[in-house]
Amino acid sequence: MVHALRGIWRVLAGRGILVDLRPLSGQCPIELVSASTVVHIGEVDATGMAADDAASDRAVQDAVTQGHFLARQDSQFDFDLYWDNVQEMASFMGSSRRMKQVRPSYADLEKAYLVLSAEGPERVRLRCRRRTTLAVYRKADDSKFEY
Repeated sequence: MVHALRGIWRVLAGRGILVDLRPLSGQCPIELVSASTVVHIGEVDATGMAADDAASDRAVQDAVTQGHFLARQDSQFDFDLYWDNVQEMASFMGSSRRMKQVRPSYADLEKAYLVLSAEGPERVRLRCRRRTTLAVYRKADDSKFEY
């Protein structure tokens, strides 16, 4: 990450902006949602890249501490992922580096999905809410990136 920050710093124009936008590691709720209902049915273990996230945080903080970048904004928000059925969700999770284990099993999620779908005419979807960070940094005017 330090090498990436050095490269970013090098190509940024004076007072250029660096945007750090990424999902945070942690547990993410799985819900069944319709127009009138939200039912919590499980969670996703999204800690697959926790070590990389921590290393990125340290590298950016070091660059700020050393005066290469100035912190301008730091916020967190929820980013919602939606699927029309459990198969779509399982396919997405199978290709994800961050989101791996789902609790309960896909078979149990399918059962809950079918029960709620059978209760009425409303469209039912699966939702996974990911906590996401957005940080903005400005290149310092007079810094030299030497480490």
